[in-house]
Amino acid sequence: MVCKLGEKSEGKVFIKRSEVVGKQVVEKRGYVIGTVKDLSFSLTPEGVELAISVDSAGRELNIPWADIQAIGDVVLLKSQYEKPSPPPTLVTPPTVPTPPPVGTGLEKICPYCEFKNPPDAKFCVRCGRRLPS
Repeated sequence: MVCKLGEKSEGKVFIKRSEVVGKQVVEKRGYVIGTVKDLSFSLTPEGVELAISVDSAGRELNIPWADIQAIGDVVLLKSQYEKPSPPPTLVTPPTVPTPPPVGTGLEKICPYCEFKNPPDAKFCVRCGRRLPS
């Protein structure tokens, strides 16, 4: 179903919200700028102004109904729109590795291979290196 909004017809053309929500919005150069999230309106002294709410790169755009050329498989706009840049993502600092747990006093941990040795050992059982006193 294609509804040309600029053409005059004998009868009125009504478009349901469900027919518009979820469709991609394409500007006149052919670039997809977002997806229709909802229909919105504004009360003005002249009456009601309709718009489509478009989710574009995580931001919401309200595009006036008068800027819509046609609605079919996509919503085609009459004018050019620049797709907003996505909001900056926060870079989390890398996690600092935690040092190996310190022995409870019942064992000596080798600083070279981190093997747990008996508390009275002078050399590491695994690597054979001298343990600190």
